[in-house]
Amino acid sequence: MTEILIHKSADYIVEDRDYYCSDIRDKHKMIQPSEDLVSVTCDSKIFKSNPTKEEICSIYYPFEKESFHRIYLGISFPLFANNWGAAFLRHLMYLIEPDGGVILPVYAERQGVEKNYWSRSSLEVMFQSRQKWWGMSNIWAENDGVMSMRIGKKQPPKKNSSLNYFLENSSDSNIDIQDVSRHHSNGIISAIVEQIIINYFGRTKSVTFCDIGGDGLLSSEILMSDYINVTHSTEITSEDFNVINMKKYLPDNLKSKLSINSYKNNQIEFNGQYSVISMMNILNDMADKEKINLIVNAFNGLANNGILIIQDKMFNDTKFIEDLFSSLPNTFEHSQYSSIVATKHNQKINIAHYSDIIFNELKSENSSRNDVVNILQKK
Repeated sequence: MTEILIHKSADYIVEDRDYYCSDIRDKHKMIQPSEDLVSVTCDSKIFKSNPTKEEICSIYYPFEKESFHRIYLGISFPLFANNWGAAFLRHLMYLIEPDGGVILPVYAERQGVEKNYWSRSSLEVMFQSRQKWWGMSNIWAENDGVMSMRIGKKQPPKKNSSLNYFLENSSDSNIDIQDVSRHHSNGIISAIVEQIIINYFGRTKSVTFCDIGGDGLLSSEILMSDYINVTHSTEITSEDFNVINMKKYLPDNLKSKLSINSYKNNQIEFNGQYSVISMMNILNDMADKEKINLIVNAFNGLANNGILIIQDKMFNDTKFIEDLFSSLPNTFEHSQYSSIVATKHNQKINIAHYSDIIFNELKSENSSRNDVVNILQKK
């Protein structure tokens, strides 16, 4: 019976395998994989229904139901504790045999919260199927830092997520590599944006959200989140973007809460003041002066104490940051979040991670601050 281990990319295979195969972690061999464990990754461009050791295939192939006995998630896999992550885990439950399991790393409560990663409590709340003291639970604690999901008394609930549309409409005849990459990237950035919103506004305060220059994935995912209270979401996109199907990721009861506006030649007009505005890697083809004008315009579109979330390589340039900050009209506060986990960077504290490789990546990112997520709060 096939067992697979999911990695962020091929660079993490050895460490991910050691996490589950080492006697140090699994002394009683409760979750030890078989010798036939097959590696699959998030970024592979090989899509096959029967992954083998001979080549590394993609986890995003539309596998048939009950294709695998066990599915292991490597410590490198960016699985966040949000709706996207819940939808992905539920999909993996569909792929395992009735007596199989999905085995995944979980973090201690405080570490889980700071990264927006799964902790034991968040996993049990989302996927518990046991009723009182009878029936079988979906969730089993295996070892320190490891839990497993089994087929319980009932299927775990289906959470609203843009990933559902992707999974439900994928087939072996219509695999689009760019579409796969878009949805995977959205799983990461939406979790980071969600955590930023939680940290600034809490989980219950009403928030209006606006994304500029996107494809509808981020604005839809944030609107569907069960962990924040986004009352309305707006996507501002260029005139040449096909907006016909932009609301396809949303259930019918939420489609009226997503507005789609278009702009021409970067002349964006804001029809109101938003709690949160995001601009994710959309400024590459613009001159520096145009970039600054657009950012200032977006900053002015914020309500008081609102936040502008930007990820772009221009923030790697100290001179550009100085010019931008001198152009902003109001008092503001600047902070930076990791692009790897949903945690604010602090120069004096490195972000912990189960993966030694990713821990070193986080240390390097904290030192250089290249390609991080920047927050400008309007005060």
